[in-house]
Amino acid sequence: MQSNTVMEIGASDSSSQHLDALRDLGFCVIPSVAEPTLIEQAKSLTDEIVAYAEEGLEDPFWRYYLRHRNDQGVLYDLYQRHPEFQMLAKNPQVLNTLTGVLGEDIFLYENSLVYKPSGRANAVPWHQDFLSRPDEPMKYIAWITLDPVTEANGTLKVIPGSHRQGYLPWKRIKGETHHDRVLEEYVKEEDAVYVEMAAGDALIFDARLLHSSDECHSDDPRRAYRISYQGFDALTTPRGTPIVLHGGRPSSLRQRYPQSFHAEPKWKDFLRRVGKRLAKI
Repeated sequence: MQSNTVMEIGASDSSSQHLDALRDLGFCVIPSVAEPTLIEQAKSLTDEIVAYAEEGLEDPFWRYYLRHRNDQGVLYDLYQRHPEFQMLAKNPQVLNTLTGVLGEDIFLYENSLVYKPSGRANAVPWHQDFLSRPDEPMKYIAWITLDPVTEANGTLKVIPGSHRQGYLPWKRIKGETHHDRVLEEYVKEEDAVYVEMAAGDALIFDARLLHSSDECHSDDPRRAYRISYQGFDALTTPRGTPIVLHGGRPSSLRQRYPQSFHAEPKWKDFLRRVGKRLAKI
């Protein structure tokens, strides 16, 4: 495998170059998007969340969001649970870059924090995000690092330009957090590069970009807050409700949704969904 790092081929100092890299390579790195104080707060809070989850204590949000998978290093829906992560998701540099590919109107599709749990299988196989939802509108992901991430402590590997192939054939491994995986014969691992970053940097990538990470049991933590963004072409989320992060003004909505509103009252659908949730209690 090549030893190239993202600093050689994916990072730049210009916002226009970030956008060019995102379109051409499928990813870009924006240095120092988050203040050190905010990063330290997020790290401290993450340690508390992991400790709480490992105790097996009650999750009062389980009816609305996914349970944390501390065994596989995924903490779900932190934007909705902890206001400290909202500032990271709303980072102006990230959102300004994304307007170049998603337009002015952007909402939070889903979010999680990913890390490498020590002493457990923690490799992430080659995949493209949202493989099983190819007909949904395009999504972009921001990966904001809380720690320095390197090849040694399990940073992401990506294959530059792989997003241009579109979604590739895949398989599902039941019971795994990263259960949807691209078939091995479609992965040119010799073209992969490691994306090494400092704490507070942001990696932005096309959901179709092939990426993975190695098994790693380094003493150096590798925590990153992962946010998926989508435009307003379809206001749907896998759980919770759409949360607008940029734009969304009536003038823009009028262009996308010009029809008069004749739908059935929403309260009926709301009662039906509440009834289903109560039936599970």
